[in-house]
Amino acid sequence: MTRVVLIQAGPTPWDEEERLAGAHTLPLTDGALESIRALVEQIDYPVHAAYRAAGNEAADQTAKAFAQKFHLRPRDAKELDELNLGLWQGLRGAEVKSRFPSAFARWQEDPLSVNPPEGESLAGAIERLRGALAKVLRRNRGHAVVLALRPMAMQIVAGILRLQSPEQIAAHLHDRVPGETIDIADEDLERYL
Repeated sequence: MTRVVLIQAGPTPWDEEERLAGAHTLPLTDGALESIRALVEQIDYPVHAAYRAAGNEAADQTAKAFAQKFHLRPRDAKELDELNLGLWQGLRGAEVKSRFPSAFARWQEDPLSVNPPEGESLAGAIERLRGALAKVLRRNRGHAVVLALRPMAMQIVAGILRLQSPEQIAAHLHDRVPGETIDIADEDLERYL
Protein backbone atom coordinates (compact mmCIF):
# COMPACT_ATOMS: atom_id res chain seq x y z
CA MET A 1 0.00 0.00 0.00
CA THR A 2 1.10 3.54 -0.77
CA ARG A 3 -0.17 6.26 1.54
CA VAL A 4 -0.44 9.87 0.34
CA VAL A 5 -0.81 12.49 3.06
CA LEU A 6 -2.10 15.77 1.64
CA ILE A 7 -1.48 18.79 3.85
CA GLN A 8 -2.77 22.24 3.05
CA ALA A 9 0.05 24.78 3.12
CA GLY A 10 -1.98 27.61 4.54
CA PRO A 11 -3.42 29.92 5.41
CA THR A 12 -1.16 32.75 4.36
CA PRO A 13 -1.85 36.43 5.10
CA TRP A 14 -3.56 36.77 1.70
CA ASP A 15 -5.81 33.79 2.46
CA GLU A 16 -6.89 35.47 5.68
CA GLU A 17 -7.52 38.73 3.79
CA GLU A 18 -9.60 36.73 1.27
CA ARG A 19 -7.24 37.60 -1.56
CA LEU A 20 -6.68 35.17 -4.41
CA ALA A 21 -3.11 34.02 -3.90
CA GLY A 22 -2.83 31.57 -6.76
CA ALA A 23 0.79 30.64 -7.39
CA HIS A 24 2.11 33.75 -5.60
CA THR A 25 4.45 32.75 -2.79
CA LEU A 26 3.75 33.91 0.75
CA PRO A 27 4.67 32.64 4.22
CA LEU A 28 2.26 30.84 6.52
CA THR A 29 0.55 32.79 9.27
CA ASP A 30 1.74 32.03 12.81
CA GLY A 31 -1.55 30.25 13.51
CA ALA A 32 -1.20 28.11 10.39
CA LEU A 33 2.27 26.99 11.40
CA GLU A 34 0.97 25.92 14.82
CA SER A 35 -1.92 24.00 13.23
CA ILE A 36 0.46 22.23 10.85
CA ARG A 37 2.75 21.28 13.72
CA ALA A 38 -0.27 19.77 15.50
CA LEU A 39 -1.09 17.74 12.36
CA VAL A 40 2.53 16.54 12.23
CA GLU A 41 2.29 15.25 15.78
CA GLN A 42 -0.81 13.19 14.93
CA ILE A 43 1.05 11.07 12.39
CA ASP A 44 2.20 7.90 14.09
CA TYR A 45 3.54 5.93 11.12
CA PRO A 46 6.82 6.33 9.22
CA VAL A 47 6.92 8.85 6.38
CA HIS A 48 9.31 8.11 3.53
CA ALA A 49 9.36 11.54 1.83
CA ALA A 50 7.93 15.06 2.05
CA TYR A 51 7.36 17.05 -1.15
CA ARG A 52 6.73 20.74 -1.68
CA ALA A 53 6.21 23.06 -4.60
CA ALA A 54 9.66 24.51 -5.25
CA GLY A 55 9.70 28.25 -4.65
CA ASN A 56 6.48 28.38 -2.61
CA GLU A 57 7.23 29.64 0.90
CA ALA A 58 4.06 28.27 2.56
CA ALA A 59 4.62 24.82 1.02
CA ASP A 60 8.28 24.98 2.06
CA GLN A 61 7.42 25.75 5.69
CA THR A 62 4.81 22.98 5.72
CA ALA A 63 7.12 20.34 4.23
CA LYS A 64 9.92 21.32 6.62
CA ALA A 65 7.64 20.71 9.62
CA PHE A 66 7.12 17.12 8.46
CA ALA A 67 10.70 16.63 7.37
CA GLN A 68 11.98 17.67 10.78
CA LYS A 69 9.86 15.11 12.63
CA PHE A 70 10.79 12.27 10.27
CA HIS A 71 14.42 13.31 9.73
CA LEU A 72 13.96 13.92 6.00
CA ARG A 73 15.06 16.54 3.55
CA PRO A 74 12.06 18.07 1.75
CA ARG A 75 12.00 17.31 -1.95
CA ASP A 76 11.19 19.99 -4.51
CA ALA A 77 8.66 19.51 -7.29
CA LYS A 78 7.80 22.74 -9.10
CA GLU A 79 4.93 20.93 -10.83
CA LEU A 80 3.12 20.69 -7.47
CA ASP A 81 2.61 24.47 -7.42
CA GLU A 82 -0.79 26.07 -6.99
CA LEU A 83 -3.00 26.98 -9.93
CA ASN A 84 -1.64 30.20 -11.49
CA LEU A 85 -4.42 32.80 -11.37
CA GLY A 86 -2.50 35.35 -13.46
CA LEU A 87 -3.83 38.91 -13.13
CA TRP A 88 -6.29 37.83 -10.44
CA GLN A 89 -3.51 37.03 -7.95
CA GLY A 90 -3.48 39.44 -5.03
CA LEU A 91 -7.01 40.71 -5.65
CA ARG A 92 -9.95 40.18 -3.33
CA GLY A 93 -12.92 38.31 -4.76
CA ALA A 94 -14.98 41.53 -4.88
CA GLU A 95 -12.23 43.26 -6.88
CA VAL A 96 -12.04 40.41 -9.38
CA LYS A 97 -15.84 40.40 -9.63
CA SER A 98 -15.93 44.13 -10.44
CA ARG A 99 -13.01 44.05 -12.91
CA PHE A 100 -13.85 40.73 -14.60
CA PRO A 101 -17.59 40.28 -13.87
CA SER A 102 -18.55 37.60 -16.39
CA ALA A 103 -15.31 35.63 -16.11
CA PHE A 104 -15.38 35.59 -12.30
CA ALA A 105 -19.02 34.48 -12.20
CA ARG A 106 -18.18 31.60 -14.56
CA TRP A 107 -15.07 30.81 -12.44
CA GLN A 108 -17.26 30.37 -9.37
CA GLU A 109 -19.81 28.20 -11.22
CA ASP A 110 -17.62 26.27 -13.67
CA PRO A 111 -13.85 26.73 -13.20
CA LEU A 112 -13.12 24.50 -16.20
CA SER A 113 -14.70 27.07 -18.54
CA VAL A 114 -12.43 29.96 -17.52
CA ASN A 115 -8.76 30.71 -17.96
CA PRO A 116 -7.81 33.65 -15.70
CA PRO A 117 -6.09 36.42 -17.70
CA GLU A 118 -2.38 35.56 -18.04
CA GLY A 119 -3.05 32.54 -15.82
CA GLU A 120 -3.40 28.80 -16.16
CA SER A 121 -6.48 26.84 -17.11
CA LEU A 122 -7.84 24.35 -14.62
CA ALA A 123 -7.54 21.58 -17.21
CA GLY A 124 -3.86 22.47 -17.67
CA ALA A 125 -3.28 22.47 -13.90
CA ILE A 126 -4.96 19.06 -13.57
CA GLU A 127 -2.63 17.57 -16.19
CA ARG A 128 0.45 19.23 -14.65
CA LEU A 129 -0.43 17.94 -11.18
CA ARG A 130 -1.32 14.49 -12.54
CA GLY A 131 2.17 14.22 -14.04
CA ALA A 132 3.83 15.41 -10.82
CA LEU A 133 1.79 12.95 -8.76
CA ALA A 134 2.74 10.05 -11.04
CA LYS A 135 6.44 10.84 -10.51
CA VAL A 136 6.00 11.00 -6.73
CA LEU A 137 4.08 7.71 -6.64
CA ARG A 138 6.60 5.96 -8.87
CA ARG A 139 9.47 6.97 -6.58
CA ASN A 140 7.65 6.15 -3.33
CA ARG A 141 5.76 2.95 -4.15
CA GLY A 142 4.75 1.14 -0.97
CA HIS A 143 5.60 4.02 1.36
CA ALA A 144 3.89 6.96 3.05
CA VAL A 145 4.60 10.31 1.45
CA VAL A 146 3.56 13.85 2.45
CA LEU A 147 2.60 16.47 -0.15
CA ALA A 148 2.54 20.07 1.13
CA LEU A 149 0.15 21.81 -1.26
CA ARG A 150 -1.68 25.09 -1.54
CA PRO A 151 -5.51 24.77 -1.31
CA MET A 152 -6.56 24.40 -4.96
CA ALA A 153 -3.59 22.17 -5.81
CA MET A 154 -4.56 20.01 -2.83
CA GLN A 155 -8.15 19.65 -4.06
CA ILE A 156 -6.93 18.79 -7.57
CA VAL A 157 -4.51 16.13 -6.29
CA ALA A 158 -7.18 14.69 -3.98
CA GLY A 159 -9.53 14.45 -6.96
CA ILE A 160 -6.89 12.75 -9.08
CA LEU A 161 -6.26 10.23 -6.29
CA ARG A 162 -10.01 9.57 -6.05
CA LEU A 163 -10.02 9.00 -9.85
CA GLN A 164 -12.50 11.85 -10.33
CA SER A 165 -13.29 13.49 -13.65
CA PRO A 166 -12.19 17.10 -14.27
CA GLU A 167 -15.81 18.16 -13.69
CA GLN A 168 -15.87 16.44 -10.29
CA ILE A 169 -12.53 18.03 -9.38
CA ALA A 170 -13.86 21.46 -10.41
CA ALA A 171 -16.88 21.01 -8.14
CA HIS A 172 -14.55 20.74 -5.11
CA LEU A 173 -11.89 23.24 -6.22
CA HIS A 174 -12.89 25.90 -3.69
CA ASP A 175 -13.19 23.51 -0.71
CA ARG A 176 -10.70 23.95 2.12
CA VAL A 177 -9.54 21.13 4.41
CA PRO A 178 -6.35 21.10 6.51
CA GLY A 179 -5.35 17.57 5.59
CA GLU A 180 -6.39 14.29 4.07
CA THR A 181 -4.88 10.83 3.83
CA ILE A 182 -5.53 8.60 0.82
CA ASP A 183 -4.32 5.01 0.69
CA ILE A 184 -3.68 3.29 -2.63
CA ALA A 185 -3.63 -0.49 -2.79
CA ASP A 186 -0.63 -1.97 -4.61
CA GLU A 187 -2.84 -3.46 -7.32
CA ASP A 188 -4.41 -0.02 -8.00
CA LEU A 189 -1.18 1.98 -8.19
CA GLU A 190 -0.75 1.47 -11.96
CA ARG A 191 -3.91 3.52 -12.54
CA TYR A 192 -1.97 6.63 -11.51
CA LEU A 193 1.32 6.00 -13.30
